[in-house]
Amino acid sequence: MIVGQALTESGEVLENRGTVPSDRKKDKKKERLYNWRKKMNHMKMKTRTIMMMVTLILVLFVSACSPKATPEPTLDANMIFTQAAITVAAKLTSTALSMPTATPTATLAPTNTQMPPTATSTAPSANTTPIVAGSATLAPNPNKMEFVGDVTIPDGQVIPAGSKFIKTWRIKNIGTTTWAANYKIRNWAGARYGADASILLGKEVKPNETTEISIEFTAPLNNGEYTSWWILSDADEANFGQTFYVKFVVGVAASPTNTQVPPATATATEAPSATP
Repeated sequence: MIVGQALTESGEVLENRGTVPSDRKKDKKKERLYNWRKKMNHMKMKTRTIMMMVTLILVLFVSACSPKATPEPTLDANMIFTQAAITVAAKLTSTALSMPTATPTATLAPTNTQMPPTATSTAPSANTTPIVAGSATLAPNPNKMEFVGDVTIPDGQVIPAGSKFIKTWRIKNIGTTTWAANYKIRNWAGARYGADASILLGKEVKPNETTEISIEFTAPLNNGEYTSWWILSDADEANFGQTFYVKFVVGVAASPTNTQVPPATATATEAPSATP
């Protein structure tokens, strides 16, 4: 019989009383090791939490003890604008002082360039001196025209108030291009007195050829002296040549005695001597 073991009636071992199985010892060791690791992990977590809290407290303490940052001063907008204005004024003054003084130039005497008179409704002034047709200041144009003369309605003719009349001029093509039928007669200055602003030429005029052009007018109802200026233009409405006009009177014709004409130079004429 083995010591420490209880036998049954059949002789089998009932229990082992004298020895402890080795597997049970290993389980207890593993359990103690597990508990120890668990305790160590718990201590590490607690230590880490304490360190974080201490660090946070230190940061807050340092932040509270550090001096506050000085805020930047706020710039005054009025002061900025004032300073900018002073700077600009100083630059303008220095620029003006550095610029050379302009040298005065001689003023040319005005030339006697005749401008077209405007129509008036007042009583006509007595002036029978013929008006020379003026030339408009135009861009270069190959077309050229020369005024030859009046065909109808001489200057100063009396026209009944409200009546229609036709003015005809004689002109000459002195250029090198042929005037096309779509060239126009256009109002250049003064009222139109019932005429259109532009009228088709309606015919071709070759170089060195003379032609006549006509416009129908309506005399105003008020007495007075009236003038309307006209000019030729090409298909592109570029004006060229001399201006021409119609000048008429509504009402009583002006008296020639009031015309201020420069006195003529007197020439001495010898009386014929009697022949014996």
